[in-house]
Amino acid sequence: MILGEGQEGVVRRVGDFVEKRFHPGAIDASKVDWLGGALRGTLPFIPEPEWTASEETWVLRYPWFETLPVEDLSLDEARDFLLFCLEKSLVCANIKRANFRRRPGGGLTFIDIGAWIVPMNVDYFRDAAARAFTLAALGWTDEVLRQRSPELREDGALTSLPGFADFYRELLTEHALRQWRSAGLPEPREFVPASDVTLLIKACAMDVAVLLSQVRHIVGQLESPRRFARRVLLVDPFPGPFLREYAPGDLPGLLTSGQQLQREGTLDEIWVAPQEPGLVAAVNAAWFGLTCDATHSTRGVPITPQLWGFDQIRTRYVLQCDLDVMIGRCDFGHDYLEEMRAAASPEDVLGVAFNIPQPVGVSSRPYDAPPGAFVPEVRCGLLDLERVRSCRPLPNELVDGRLARSWYRSLEAHQHLHGLRTLRGGDARTFYVHPPNVLKADEVFLSRARDLVGQGRVPEVQRGQWDLTGPAGDWAYAQRRESIVFLIKGRDVGLSRVRRCLRSLAMQEDQRFGIVLIDDASEGLLPWQLAPLLEPFQDRCTLVRHARHAGRIPNFRLGIHGLCADPETLVVVLDMDDALLSRTAVGRLRAEYERGCDVVLASMFRPDKPTKLYHPDFVEPRRHWGGEVWIHLRAFRKQLFDAIPPEDLQLDGRWIEQCTDYATMIPIVEACRQPVYIPEYLYFHERSTPRTPEVRAVKDDIIRRILAKRS
Repeated sequence: MILGEGQEGVVRRVGDFVEKRFHPGAIDASKVDWLGGALRGTLPFIPEPEWTASEETWVLRYPWFETLPVEDLSLDEARDFLLFCLEKSLVCANIKRANFRRRPGGGLTFIDIGAWIVPMNVDYFRDAAARAFTLAALGWTDEVLRQRSPELREDGALTSLPGFADFYRELLTEHALRQWRSAGLPEPREFVPASDVTLLIKACAMDVAVLLSQVRHIVGQLESPRRFARRVLLVDPFPGPFLREYAPGDLPGLLTSGQQLQREGTLDEIWVAPQEPGLVAAVNAAWFGLTCDATHSTRGVPITPQLWGFDQIRTRYVLQCDLDVMIGRCDFGHDYLEEMRAAASPEDVLGVAFNIPQPVGVSSRPYDAPPGAFVPEVRCGLLDLERVRSCRPLPNELVDGRLARSWYRSLEAHQHLHGLRTLRGGDARTFYVHPPNVLKADEVFLSRARDLVGQGRVPEVQRGQWDLTGPAGDWAYAQRRESIVFLIKGRDVGLSRVRRCLRSLAMQEDQRFGIVLIDDASEGLLPWQLAPLLEPFQDRCTLVRHARHAGRIPNFRLGIHGLCADPETLVVVLDMDDALLSRTAVGRLRAEYERGCDVVLASMFRPDKPTKLYHPDFVEPRRHWGGEVWIHLRAFRKQLFDAIPPEDLQLDGRWIEQCTDYATMIPIVEACRQPVYIPEYLYFHERSTPRTPEVRAVKDDIIRRILAKRS
């Protein structure tokens, strides 16, 4: 029984099978070979045929099943079918009612199996989506569609097609969400409250330059998996001169920065220790039984401000630390705080010192101390304030009206007299490092060391040492040697978008890639929330967290020139607030890379311009306003970027700050030998920068100046 006849062949029902016999020359072997692979796992949306060659032509055959003719399409049916096409990375280009059947339980089956089922191409797919939309939403007949289909291929016509832009946006967004949901990125950890522990960060006026970065670092590193009862900044208002002074004091500036930290939620409170002689004397009398109104010892060590701070705390325990400490975490699930509290439970224990970097191979040391030892840890440690207060008055003496011993040396003397202890040891996954003041003048080194310590990455020379040590060259970010490396950059990106970006990498079927992720001095706690998100990528990722804003071109140069070791590496640019749109993106990139391509571009979907398509011009991009070679997704071999003269990335002697996609990609494309464009949606680009006529005019002027350069 003949079911239908068309330009390609004749369709019959033969017993329990449907058979399509193609006219000679209507389809070739290469197309059949592709369809044989593409149409696997396509039921119920497309039958899965078997192919045979017969009498100089081809015959396909699949089991017959009951379906109904399609007189009207619903938008839901059209959407489901198009989502299937996106998932299978193919296009059924010849969309019309006659080529669909409806399954008895609902849903469409496409039956026009032949040359017009093609690999995913965004031009064809947008056209197919528009055709399906006109049938379902506008009620066009097949004949009207045939007559008007040429106009559907024009951008302007699609923009004016009522409702299509919204339909297409929702379609691609739903496809993206389905892709991202397939990723195995760990869900955010729920913090357990530590209701009996206060975090106390001690600072003085000399710390103004590093207060923001250090407080965010300390809170972000320490507050996992438990959240402190309160996070307090304790300020010593002493005006100087300071012990081991490394910078002038600026108390107003310090307090202003502290208030910023409080507004953003990093701190709960700011306490400024009193300087009034009567209040100081009362604190000293309570703690030492001595009459003294001086806040600092004979050597200039702060005493009263810290003891006054202890008096304000209402929890039993305090984790107190100096502002300058660097906290290392190898595992953010490690419950270091509970382990320290448990270690502090014996009645002869006053406190527990924070661990330091341990030698390779040492995973843990028991918390322990001989009777009377060790020195209570002032830089970073847990104190049982109930037991410490019960030791008062602590032994001390006056020299020229000042206390001779610091509070922790007085407490050490009391420990020694009564056989009490401050423990050392612990799990090596969490530790701290202290930078001596002599190193604090080198802000660049200090920032890099803080970042690396935070990631648990310390050189061998640092292991077993409290104080930051080793030459600057030992404190270096790991270079990436993978054949494909994603360069991810961003600043002040919302955590949900960062998770989306990394989720799109975690979902990739081909995981043979490296990552360079550069946070360009984001405000708040975001930089210190990145490391846990990167755990699925382990040693494949180099994380860089700047303390000061560097800018796009310097970050390009650091990420590509500085951190990618192989000149043949394919560098893939992925903005931190964007995401990959296909689980096969890395596989598609690798296929072109192994084919010898040195520049690979692919289609992007923009929710703000859902129907917009891009067609890069690899021949003369400079003559055609950049020729759309700047699009996302863009990838290139490292050596092409390295070959760009620095002056080509500058205007007026300064690094270009906007339109860096034009500045980098035009010379790269002009120098490449084998570029390729993949017409598939591999990239989700959600713009976050404002678009105003003024902004557009500034960018257009920058682009003109970039185009005026010659490669």
